[in-house]
Amino acid sequence: MTQATKPYRTGYKKSHIERDTYIPRSSPKGMLHCRGCGAIYYRRRWTLTPPPDIRDWAEFREGVRTVLCPACRKIGDQYPLGEVLLAGVSQGEREEIVHILRNAEKTARANNPLERIMDLVAKGSTWKVTTTTENLAQRLGRCLVKARGGKVAYKWSHNNKFVRVLWEKAVKKVA
Repeated sequence: MTQATKPYRTGYKKSHIERDTYIPRSSPKGMLHCRGCGAIYYRRRWTLTPPPDIRDWAEFREGVRTVLCPACRKIGDQYPLGEVLLAGVSQGEREEIVHILRNAEKTARANNPLERIMDLVAKGSTWKVTTTTENLAQRLGRCLVKARGGKVAYKWSHNNKFVRVLWEKAVKKVA
């Protein structure tokens, strides 16, 4: 008696995943320098420091093309790939929350200069923070939970690269 095998179905898989349109499909030749933030594109990677094998950056800079990096273009076009919504933030906590967010951005930007906070908009006790990448939005949510507690939820849009992170401050119950 042979056992019938179930057919392998791929209907649940995403058939078309939208990619970041600001990052070119093919790698640009040579070295690029962003006139907006000063990032350098060298050997298929964006970085904030000149490559170590180039000793005299000022002399070498003549052959470098000046462009806008993908993050600067996204900021100019107001095209976020991540959004962090903060609920229940009081006036006294705002400075500390901004400090937490900026430190997380600084850490992320050291690894990838394309990860940036685009905008911080406060409306009453809620805030909206937009980011250039979905990974930075996730990182900001994790940092807020680690530093301030509360609840975080991640909501991905279907078939594209956009995440909405919802962070709610922990409510202290008085007994």
